[in-house]
Amino acid sequence: MKKILLRYKFPLTLILFLVISILSIYLTGLDGHIWSFLEMGNDGRFHVMRMQGLYESIKHGNFFPIVNMSFLDGFGYIANVFYSNLWLYPVAFLRLLGLTTVQAFICFYILINFVTFVISFVSYYIASQKFGKSLVFSFVYTLSVYRIFDMVRRFDIGEVLTLTFLPIVVLGVYEIFYGNNNKWWYLTIGMTAVIYSHALSPILIAIFILLVILFRLKILIKEPKRILTLIYSGLTSLLLSLGYFLPMYEQLKHTQFKLTNAPLIYVSQGSMRVHELVKFSLKNDLFEQNIGILMLLMALAIPIIIWKATPAIRDFGIIGEILLLMTTDIFPWKLFIHTPLNMIQFPWRFNMLVTILFAIVLASDPWKLLNSFWKKGVIISLTILMIFLAEFSLVTNHPAQDDSYAAFNNLDVYSIGAGQEYLPKDASLKQLRQTKHVPEVKSGAVKIKNFQQKDSAIKFDFNATESSKIDLPIIGYYGYSSNSSTGQVSAIKMDQTNNGLAQVKVCGKGILRVNYQKTPIQKISKAISLISFLIMIIWLFRQNKVSSKIE
Repeated sequence: MKKILLRYKFPLTLILFLVISILSIYLTGLDGHIWSFLEMGNDGRFHVMRMQGLYESIKHGNFFPIVNMSFLDGFGYIANVFYSNLWLYPVAFLRLLGLTTVQAFICFYILINFVTFVISFVSYYIASQKFGKSLVFSFVYTLSVYRIFDMVRRFDIGEVLTLTFLPIVVLGVYEIFYGNNNKWWYLTIGMTAVIYSHALSPILIAIFILLVILFRLKILIKEPKRILTLIYSGLTSLLLSLGYFLPMYEQLKHTQFKLTNAPLIYVSQGSMRVHELVKFSLKNDLFEQNIGILMLLMALAIPIIIWKATPAIRDFGIIGEILLLMTTDIFPWKLFIHTPLNMIQFPWRFNMLVTILFAIVLASDPWKLLNSFWKKGVIISLTILMIFLAEFSLVTNHPAQDDSYAAFNNLDVYSIGAGQEYLPKDASLKQLRQTKHVPEVKSGAVKIKNFQQKDSAIKFDFNATESSKIDLPIIGYYGYSSNSSTGQVSAIKMDQTNNGLAQVKVCGKGILRVNYQKTPIQKISKAISLISFLIMIIWLFRQNKVSSKIE
């Protein structure tokens, strides 16, 4: 039996990952109900509507939508520029296969769990070549309280996806600063995947990398090539991400959003009190942000055990403690409310880095306390048990949030998140709810007939006896074009006095045709990123061939 287990340990591990991926969300989504905090200001509804919008666009033949037209009852919301759709295509295709919203969402969650197990295991195994330690890390990290909190309480898909790829990022940081810096491309892959997951997470990771640089400064002076490979990695990540960053920058340049004009919260307001962090962590509470009891114990143990560890583990442990301190009000966040750091909103977002760094330290076992397989099995079993109990407690203590599949499938198209970040700065969500979805004549004399809208395309006949202004039932984001119209039709502008709706001037007779046209910057930047990706694939293939010949 032992020989069979050893011989097939990797495929058996994959089966185990799949089983736990399903069981770990059973209480919150596989029994005909789904535990879902669905208040309209919550991230959950927003991300589900992102998925719905991609699915609807693909149905209309638009595989790469810029404006999500499922939001705001057809007025459209340009969330796709700020949150990439790249990792949402599996959900959209499941919907196209006939699955309901909740069925596709749960399948996606199982997939995310499984992929996180695999990526965390493989990343640790590449660095350590230790099967048992890699298994411990994959379970402790994937089933960590903060990650599951993000999944089943916040429903923050962007941050959950970041947590999926974060092990690759940390592997890349390890190779550049502690291991074989010729493997800098791990950081490139990880960072690019994170960038296409969540806009804020790269800021947190940059702070982590800066701390590593400070800890390794003495070594970097002796080995400057490591800094050079960090630059290689950064530049390559930038090229691969231009298709994301440049369209965002372009839209911010042409439109004043609530995002930049009226911050919902200052970073100093989002920090935790130390006693709250300890209280919620001791309870293993999935209803409030915390690191869980296991990671809290690691926070207490690290100052004692870290001095027997390797330099990488020692630095990661200490940096984890620093970042944990930064989640609390002990850190002077008031000094940063008027800096770019204010964008992170909640300092407890650093818990994702704290979690992975503490999990690495635990799995590395610097004091050799887990030196037998059965001890590793105990840690894994306790991790599984604790997260099951935490989910059971979440569901039983908050029964009002236990929704039927039917309730989850009933989407509210105005679920754009509490911050309403991507509305024009003077737009009112309340007024948009009350606005009729028809063209509105703002000045002049004009008759409108045969109004049609399909996805982001609007068409109608007009007959204006004088120059007239018409507000269209779409938000006038940069990129909408009226060039295919006939008759005298102006370019699209945004009516700041009317919720940022698209406005045109018309005169005489004609047919107005308006649709969102991808801008030259959007097209060129995506082409550069795609070409860079293909070049990198070819380069990695050739590098692998050279390495194989050397071996």
